[in-house]
Amino acid sequence: MKRVLFLAFALAACPRSPPPVIDSFTVDQPNPDVGAAVTFSYAVRGASTVSIEPAPGVVHASPVIVVPPAAGTFTLRATNEDGVEATSGIAITLRPWLAINAADAIPGQAQPGTDVNLTWRTTSAERATLTDGATGQVSDVAVSGSSIVHPAATTIYTLTAYNKDGHQPASVTAKMVARVGIPPSVSNFAVDKPSIVQGDSATLSWQGNAVNYSVSDGTSTFNVGPRRSLVVRPATNAAYTLQAVGPGGTSTAGPVTVTVQAHPATSLTYGTPAAAPLQLVADPCTNPPCTTVTLRIKPTATVQLRGLAFNLPLDTTKVSFGGFDVGPALANAAAKKATMGSGLLQDVLVIGIAFTGTGAAVAQDATLDASNPAADEAAHFTLTLLSAGGRGAVFDGAAPGVGYKAVIQNVAGRTYNAIAVSKLDAN
Repeated sequence: MKRVLFLAFALAACPRSPPPVIDSFTVDQPNPDVGAAVTFSYAVRGASTVSIEPAPGVVHASPVIVVPPAAGTFTLRATNEDGVEATSGIAITLRPWLAINAADAIPGQAQPGTDVNLTWRTTSAERATLTDGATGQVSDVAVSGSSIVHPAATTIYTLTAYNKDGHQPASVTAKMVARVGIPPSVSNFAVDKPSIVQGDSATLSWQGNAVNYSVSDGTSTFNVGPRRSLVVRPATNAAYTLQAVGPGGTSTAGPVTVTVQAHPATSLTYGTPAAAPLQLVADPCTNPPCTTVTLRIKPTATVQLRGLAFNLPLDTTKVSFGGFDVGPALANAAAKKATMGSGLLQDVLVIGIAFTGTGAAVAQDATLDASNPAADEAAHFTLTLLSAGGRGAVFDGAAPGVGYKAVIQNVAGRTYNAIAVSKLDAN
């Protein structure tokens, strides 16, 4: 018992080390750039071990250079031989690299002199400027913001973001392209005959640099592609407006007015075609005046064919199309169709008939025979008078116009201008 008391007294009598004291703990840059080094300095007393956490750990002398791995609190920990410690902390925030995160011009294309909104966003910029590529003018702007500009032509605007003095890189740039589309030019929009008799035609013409044109009479729109003219046959007075479309937008011209003197048609008459192996003939008019005509493609002898292509330009202000079918000899054709064309084939009746082969054999010819009632017709179609279209030619085989085609194909090859066509008049 005496020995235990003696040991306790002896331990109590042993002197303990004084607690450690941190006199100072500082850093030269509490907000360094990402990846940049900082210098910690410290002064401590009564410590056997000193460390800075989370990095670099145990240190032996001040100052200490550290590259902070992340933002956070760096703690100086001073510990004496008895395990008593003192701590002090410093908050470190990391400054991101200087960057322009976004730079854009909206809309992607504008008309000359209209609003274009330049927008941008930066990181770690101290200041920013915007340079107008057309004038060279440099303006101070917010480090993140927007600016409305009104370029007369496509212009490149350069945003420059500047770093803190002494930091690298000193600046970064981004370009914003304000694209300006110049509308197509249109001039000399006119008509060759400002006044016509109902049923006659007039030609609209113009000049310009557009890639596509369309003409409207207020009711219908006629797309003419890159062409710079259009034949019109108005049934009544009409005012035409031209629209031109190009990469830079649209332009309009007009109106151009055509005055129409009434002269309605009351019947259709078709002439006799020239001699040929195939002819376009009309059914007889048994009860005149006839306002409907059925036209048939018929052989005058024996004709072999496996394909037929017949494009017939029509004055569609004078007639309407309908009632197409093929003759019995061509009833098994794989393709047989008739329709009014569009685009470059606007106002063209397009007829196509074709036989097809199999994987083992080519298509075989069909036989048209003028002496055989079951094989004396390739096809037929019907046209009906539109009296408001006025008098004049519906089509004329002697001058069939743009888009005309009359081709047959058989084992011997292709034959062009294979169908004799006469003239159909609205009277």
